[in-house]
Amino acid sequence: MEKNKTCNRPWRYSLAMFGLSIAGYMYVTYGTFFYTETIGLSMKLIALGNVLYAVWDAFNDPIAGYLSDRTRTRWGRRKPWLLASVPVFVLSSILFFSPPASLGTGVGLAVYFTVFLMLTETGNTISTVNYHSLLPELYRDEKRRNQANALRQAMQLVGMIIGVSLVPMITAAIGYRATALALGLLSGALILYSILGCRERSEFSQSEQPGLLASLKALATNANFWLVSVSHFFYQSTSGLLLAGIPFYIKYALQLPDSNATFLSAAVFVSAIPSMYLWYRLINRLGTLKCWRIALAWLGLSLVPMYFVHSLLPACLAGVLVGVGIAGVTANLDMVNSVLIEDDAARYGVRREATFFAGISFITRLSSLTRSGVLLLLFTLFGFESGESPGAMPGTAARFMMIVFPIALMAFSVCASLLVRFRAPAARAAKPAAKL
Repeated sequence: MEKNKTCNRPWRYSLAMFGLSIAGYMYVTYGTFFYTETIGLSMKLIALGNVLYAVWDAFNDPIAGYLSDRTRTRWGRRKPWLLASVPVFVLSSILFFSPPASLGTGVGLAVYFTVFLMLTETGNTISTVNYHSLLPELYRDEKRRNQANALRQAMQLVGMIIGVSLVPMITAAIGYRATALALGLLSGALILYSILGCRERSEFSQSEQPGLLASLKALATNANFWLVSVSHFFYQSTSGLLLAGIPFYIKYALQLPDSNATFLSAAVFVSAIPSMYLWYRLINRLGTLKCWRIALAWLGLSLVPMYFVHSLLPACLAGVLVGVGIAGVTANLDMVNSVLIEDDAARYGVRREATFFAGISFITRLSSLTRSGVLLLLFTLFGFESGESPGAMPGTAARFMMIVFPIALMAFSVCASLLVRFRAPAARAAKPAAKL
């Protein structure tokens, strides 16, 4: 039996992903919509704020990962960081949706938007880097790791249903501020309960501390690290546009009330939950790499029908196909990352899970720059500036935001994945440890 199996129960470990998703997806999906449509902040100022946030967000990932890998306490390497960062994440996500009315809609509001976007994402970064780093440590057997990962990704989808699909209905009843407060408190409670039930391996905390230059060299010289990161980059760009684009697609492309975003997002994410079991079985049968490529291609192709629908029911039916693709990609992401980590540990005899997760995140979080570029293109090509000034073709702008640009991005993601070449597990095990 795997050591610590009775303590590190997959269902409890997965609850943290549920908590991170509830509050996280609310601000990712509705942050831009809230500030443009509800308050009236210009899309240009939001795009500028996203650029500043993306630069900081990219650099705080490797810092958080490196510090986490070097941490040595009797509670482990990850738990102290999680216990410190979760309150920051929860509080800042609540304040993000609570701007003072006295700020108006100009520079003051733009500064507030940017500051609390950066604080929220900083807390989220430290939490997620340390949480994801626990996966390859807590579950050493690949099948059990796949089981734990599939369960937590299913819980992420449930969190997405709440944080994305139910938010329009909840905010219609109690407003954005009260919704952010309720979801933030629930999120924090779930994450803390989950983390307190995880026991890190003492031998990992007693292992050699990775050096900064050696870790950077290990990342820089690993071709698979760059290819996986680039593929993740384009997928994260796509998922961000999909989430942010749903309310705009409903309002301008389908010309329906904002609350109908609940039905489209529910069709996507509810269908993704049972699909997770299908992908879990396929990973065990076909392997991580092949299933990852299939899922990326499926997601890109599933977006095509969305462009040609003009009413809610066909959009929801097309959304089911998108949900299957999202489930496939999310089921494979951290499994792919774990193979990279185990390969590095086998080669150099040093555990640096957080450094690798943070290094990948450093690149993927730059996808915010892609989303900012798309927002600027919407303004340049279609004159879409804000809810008060949506331009002459807001419906076309919404379709490009949610469908056309994401299809192109997923094509690049698939191409990068096709170049990845992993060694067989036996070859990794036979490779003697080396020093950098």
